[in-house]
Amino acid sequence: MIKNTPRILALALFFLATAHAEQGSQSHESIAEAVKSYIAQNINLQGEYEVSLVPLDSRLNMPQCAEPLEVFTTNAIIKAGRSTIGVRCNVGKKWSIFTSAIIKTYQMVAVLAQPVQRGEIITRHHLTIEKRDVSNLREDFVTQIEQAENKQVTRQLNTGTILSLSHLVEPKLIKRGDKVVISTTKSDFSIKMSGVAMMDGTRGQLITVKNQTSGRIINATVVEPGLVSVNY
Repeated sequence: MIKNTPRILALALFFLATAHAEQGSQSHESIAEAVKSYIAQNINLQGEYEVSLVPLDSRLNMPQCAEPLEVFTTNAIIKAGRSTIGVRCNVGKKWSIFTSAIIKTYQMVAVLAQPVQRGEIITRHHLTIEKRDVSNLREDFVTQIEQAENKQVTRQLNTGTILSLSHLVEPKLIKRGDKVVISTTKSDFSIKMSGVAMMDGTRGQLITVKNQTSGRIINATVVEPGLVSVNY
């Protein structure tokens, strides 16, 4: 009995090796493909996007799954940035691992073609539209030139800066102390009076104005530089 022990051990090792060879290992490529497919079905991004997966440790060896891999996340929607995505096998020798995906998203955005100083008014000549990576930007970036045209910048910005709405304000068309025309229009008549602005104002803003004829302080809407309107 003892003499046959080496032979029995050899046979046992042979069968184990054969069973392992038949079962095989789950390829890292198949895991990556499952993750990319899951991302494509659950991503919530506008424009183009690019997915990069952090490679799995080459020493990681999982048994081949007899059924399609299950991919899962803690969040139902995939967004730009780094995401942790799980992959598991639910049959046979069950296993579960986590992968890391880096997702970049690209959109056509308004970019400064030249530097601007604080308080400068943006014109079409300042801007160009380019495809840029917006993965790490706030969602208030400008996508159309019309959104920024004739707006005033709040700080100095360099060439190549992607414009956001937080960089822009409506310019002051009227400043405190400016002489203005107060216009009142009705269906049957129109009156214009001289006044003085008591505060700064942007287009459409309601400001206080002093009527120079009567001395009354009234509220008026800024129309353009030097002109406000009053509705009665």
